[in-house]
Amino acid sequence: MGIALIIAVIWSFVVGRSTRLVVDTRQYLPIFLLIIPSMVLIISIIKSSIALSLGLVGALSIVRFRTPIKEPEELLYLFVAIAVGLGIGANQIVATLVGFGAICLGFIPLSVLNKNSKHTRNTFIELIFSNEASRINISDVNDKLLSLGYEFEIKRVSDSGQTTEVLIDIATFDMSLISAMKLELDVLQPNVQVVATQNARIIT
Repeated sequence: MGIALIIAVIWSFVVGRSTRLVVDTRQYLPIFLLIIPSMVLIISIIKSSIALSLGLVGALSIVRFRTPIKEPEELLYLFVAIAVGLGIGANQIVATLVGFGAICLGFIPLSVLNKNSKHTRNTFIELIFSNEASRINISDVNDKLLSLGYEFEIKRVSDSGQTTEVLIDIATFDMSLISAMKLELDVLQPNVQVVATQNARIIT
């Protein structure tokens, strides 16, 4: 069980450093600390009993995700955690550690790329423009944001017909940014909505 806990901590660190998803990476540690030891415990209990194994299959068959997982990358993280738990629970310690080490090595390039990235994935600003009069030009929005002198990245643009929503990942944040941003964008369209969210779980 101790090995499972150590691997859970390592895996959450690796995923947090290499994920491309716009998420609060601190969420991964408690998730993996629950999944991996739980799988070890379950496999340790049922591996010597066919009846318990069949009962587990029946129980898992009725379990569903209430919120569907939309990103294949998230599924990969969960499958690796489950596979590690299965391996340790089945006493395949060496094979599990070798496989887990190889997977972690494969994530090193992604970790290096994210380390060199300028954005922090901590603060997200959503701009909501009304399409009642005319649709906003995203290039004009980008130019106005550049004029503020902040580092940012446009992560998503959504046009629902009535509104156009622009999601921005901002590198540094202070309260004066909201006022300055609204003043600049009001030139393009009055009453634009500016919503700031910190450490939100947003998936692109």
